[in-house]
Amino acid sequence: MGQKGSKLPEARVLLLGLDNAGKTTLLYKLKHNICVKTSPTVGFNVETMDARKNNKNITDSPTDT
Repeated sequence: MGQKGSKLPEARVLLLGLDNAGKTTLLYKLKHNICVKTSPTVGFNVETMDARKNNKNITDSPTDT
């Protein structure tokens, strides 16, 4: 119903790895371009970011849930 090409492409990325591997650190480095000191993740961290005309939805998931 919209014009051709009116919807921007979207990518979903899941960061998956072992405990203490740096998944949350990588997530915040990609989103904010800073290194942050984090505590162990309980649940999920979800961030949305725009990069090169694509909307990316990045989820950080601990492996022990």
